[in-house]
Amino acid sequence: IGHHSTSDDSSAYRSVDEVNYWDKQDHPISRLRHYMTRRRWWDEEQEKAWRKSSRKMVLEAFEQAEREPKPPPHLLFSDVYLEMPPRLRRQREELRRHLETYGEHYPLQHFQQEPQKLP
Repeated sequence: IGHHSTSDDSSAYRSVDEVNYWDKQDHPISRLRHYMTRRRWWDEEQEKAWRKSSRKMVLEAFEQAEREPKPPPHLLFSDVYLEMPPRLRRQREELRRHLETYGEHYPLQHFQQEPQKLP
């Protein structure tokens, strides 16, 4: 129903009517819930309990994840290409220099320590 990523604008290729149809009328999760309810495999009480326990698990996972240090900034450049293109190497070097110069303005203590030499 939503965008594929934070950089994707699905409205460029998916109409509002299509999104509303899938969200309101033919959502796969809703269809499964209705099917299970009709067969008496699921009911409203189970739905409420499941939603409550799922919400609790998600919030606990968020809290745990927020306590972990963030990945080092250089990983912004190393997760897409097998061989890093020259433009990304330049951008990575620019970031390294920027953080060396202005690092005190960033919460770098919340990030994992970077290795001494970048790949």
